[in-house]
Amino acid sequence: MAETKTGVRLLRFIWRLLPWLAVGVLVWGAVDLLGKVKQEQAKLAQEKKAALKAEAPATRVIVMELKPRRLLDAINLPAVVEPFEEVWVRAEVAGQVVQVLAKEGQEIKRGQALVKLDDRDYRTKLSRIEANYAYAKAEYERYAALAEKRVTAKSKLDSLEAQLKDLAAQVKEARLALNRTSITAPISSRLNQLIAREGDLLKVGDQVAQIIEIERVKVTVGVPESDVAAIYDLQEAEVTIQALGNLKVKGRKYFLSRKPSDLARLYNLELEVPNPDGRVLPGMFAQVQLIKRVFDQALSVPLYAVITQGQETYVFVEQAGLASKRPVRLGVLEGWQVQITGAVKPGDKVVVVGHRLLDDGQKVDVIKTVSDPGEILG
Repeated sequence: MAETKTGVRLLRFIWRLLPWLAVGVLVWGAVDLLGKVKQEQAKLAQEKKAALKAEAPATRVIVMELKPRRLLDAINLPAVVEPFEEVWVRAEVAGQVVQVLAKEGQEIKRGQALVKLDDRDYRTKLSRIEANYAYAKAEYERYAALAEKRVTAKSKLDSLEAQLKDLAAQVKEARLALNRTSITAPISSRLNQLIAREGDLLKVGDQVAQIIEIERVKVTVGVPESDVAAIYDLQEAEVTIQALGNLKVKGRKYFLSRKPSDLARLYNLELEVPNPDGRVLPGMFAQVQLIKRVFDQALSVPLYAVITQGQETYVFVEQAGLASKRPVRLGVLEGWQVQITGAVKPGDKVVVVGHRLLDDGQKVDVIKTVSDPGEILG
């Protein structure tokens, strides 16, 4: 009897479950059918696309044959020209300017007189000290002779000797002061500025003239912290002077600061540039190219030939009259060209004009093959 009741309950449960099973079967059938429809639609779309490609006329393109070339990983930074050496000549003694012996802009030699001060007081002082020295020397010699005969005390001779040495030092000091009334150039170079004028009363330390060396100049460029390590072994760099018609000269590494010069964290790099004709003037702005790395066998294309879509970066290569999509990675950028690596090799013909209209596998008609983008318009 119990078994009969259990069977009845089981039948009732199955009867209640049947509608849900039917619904599940219907849903599964609908999903399966929808999946097959989508697959068929995708297949038809691909076949249609392939048919369109086959029927469509070939796209006219220009290609560039990939050839290894030298590529530079370089940075171009602004710089300023400075005198290689700059000296302010100052008065070492006080006096009135009685003669100006040089002109601004002229070449001068080390030791050449620039300005003459009134030296009459200095000559008078020197004469007085020399007279006192001569008298003291005579006294010393007289007492030295007496000391040899043991006629006078040695202490008196020692006192005269000390006095004689003091006067000898005063003579040297007075002669040096007299010599300094003729203010001379400490280096051989060019007189850039002459401040002193006849009649001026100069004090010790007053500026007299500015001398600069421009037969060679320094080009100072601030190097970012991130690039300092790359230029430790740098020996020379190309310098472009815009004010002189983009004159290009070579600068030799002279000094690299070991401390940043300002809050921008720039390290000053000084380049020595020959300037025999004096055309490059202090204060001019310049552009310095610092080469960090050199790639002698790089493959490169015009930057505009590279297509980026989402996470994809690729170029199109012409192969047997068809466009072949090739994924690439970008490297160094130099001017118009960018280094590419990946699914390309020397000899590949990269589409550089018409590539925006292409799909993978599409027919192409190569109307021109170039080795340099400059030839496209030629």
